[in-house]
Amino acid sequence: MGVSEKCDGFGGEEMASLCSDADDEMEGEDVLLKHKEMVQQMKKEMRNLKIKGLPTILEESESPRMVEDLKPLKVEEKIEHKDRMEEIQMFYKSYSDKMRRMDILNHQTTYAIGFLQLKNQDKLASKRNALGPVTKSLLPPNFRPHNLRRHEADPLQNLMRDLQKDLELAYVGQLCLSWEILKWQCHKATEFREYDANCLHQYNVVAAEFEQFQVLVQRFTEDEPFQGPRIQNYLKSRYVLANLLQVPLIKDDPKNGRKGEGRCVVSIARLIEIIEESMRAFWGFLRADKAEANMTLKIIQGSQVDLQDPSDMEFLTEIQANFQKKERRLKDLIRSGNCIVKKFQKRQDCRLNHNLFVAQVELRLVSRVLIMSRLTTDQLQWCHKKLSKINLVSRKVHIDSSFLLFPC
Repeated sequence: MGVSEKCDGFGGEEMASLCSDADDEMEGEDVLLKHKEMVQQMKKEMRNLKIKGLPTILEESESPRMVEDLKPLKVEEKIEHKDRMEEIQMFYKSYSDKMRRMDILNHQTTYAIGFLQLKNQDKLASKRNALGPVTKSLLPPNFRPHNLRRHEADPLQNLMRDLQKDLELAYVGQLCLSWEILKWQCHKATEFREYDANCLHQYNVVAAEFEQFQVLVQRFTEDEPFQGPRIQNYLKSRYVLANLLQVPLIKDDPKNGRKGEGRCVVSIARLIEIIEESMRAFWGFLRADKAEANMTLKIIQGSQVDLQDPSDMEFLTEIQANFQKKERRLKDLIRSGNCIVKKFQKRQDCRLNHNLFVAQVELRLVSRVLIMSRLTTDQLQWCHKKLSKINLVSRKVHIDSSFLLFPC
């Protein structure tokens, strides 16, 4: 019996049932095919993820070295220390440029004074030879040749006085510049201590340079009684010893020159102590200037000052009054404070409160500038700003640590 015959043998209901079963089988095969394709796609995506790497790391796979590398704090500290060092280098360059400018002014002025003195001697000698005995007998008895020479030499004397003012500027300028960078670097070093608690950096080289700074300043002070006036003596010594009053730059030791553990290593804390010792050596250098002993008296009496702008006289008077007020207030604090100046002078191990000590030096420098024989408007502005940075409130001294180089 053929197939057609078999189909013809079935009834209508049976035929409908067979057709329905055939349709169900075809739909099942389609679903199974789609499922297999979906599984294959998921396997393919998993393989791609394994090749590219997952975005997270399982805790079980983290080794101690990997955990150390993932810490961000050390990286931030290195970047911050580097930035702070670059800031110091930038400000120090401004300081060194101004110091070099004052050295050039010193050399040029000294050469000009020597040339004028030599020229003046030759001129006087030629006039003395030209004034013979016959000419002398014709002159009146009360005539003095030096009166004529003094009148003729007025332009030359004026030029000599201007050159002496330039020498004073070179001395006072370097005095104020060196104190400013010394004080500012001490403040920056205290900031380093907060970020270098583990002593990751060494400062052996710069510590030796600061110690040399102290030796040169102290040696100059000890030898000064046997030398000439302060300005001429300092500028002559500065010409021979270029590092005299030249403050070193704070910098890390090179990596190949660092000392290992167990050896004498200068940490940032020890460097701060050395810088503070240098500040006290500077204070001794400043106080040893005999010409500055009666500064306050000169300011009160009103010494002869050549103002660049005569209209600054009122501004100068205001600054002098502010200086005298703060100086009296500071002296009262010293008398009633924890440490007296006389005790500090006799015992070097007794250290004044840091802000009180800084205020003393700042006021002394301002007073030295105010008695200069020639003052510019910028220098008066510098004095005004310096005084405004010193605040004496409730038996306490507050000092603004911002950087302010002397205009020269």
